Amino acid sequence: MSIISVNPYATTTQTVGFIPQTITDYYQIQYKSLEVHMPPGVLKHLKKKGHWDDFMTYHEKIPDMISLPDYAGQNPKEPGTVELYKVLNDHVILPIKLNSEGLFLSSFYILDNGANKISKRLRVERIHPFSFFS
Repeated sequence: MSIISVNPYATTTQTVGFIPQTITDYYQIQYKSLEVHMPPGVLKHLKKKGHWDDFMTYHEKIPDMISLPDYAGQNPKEPGTVELYKVLNDHVILPIKLNSEGLFLSSFYILDNGANKISKRLRVERIHPFSFFS
């Protein structure tokens, strides 16, 4: 596997990582590839929603966040999606969705009050530690 570099100024869809198959298997998300893409519209979304600074702080770590999350889960309101969580200096969430072209990173942001939200989501089993999927 080659080293993936995330370009925050890309004008075309780029590969930003590979999601672990154990996670897609658990949530029964099937597609021909485990590649996660990011269309350029996501960058516009991040700027519009005020998440650009979060993205710029951590964009170089996105491939590792996707391949080795600390937690993973699914938003009960959005079947066919996966939420990956990584705890760095902040609690980062990477929502991944499925469309006709494959898996794509739909957003990226730091959770406000992240430690409490992760704790609650673990308690209600919305998310699980990454080791749960192995």
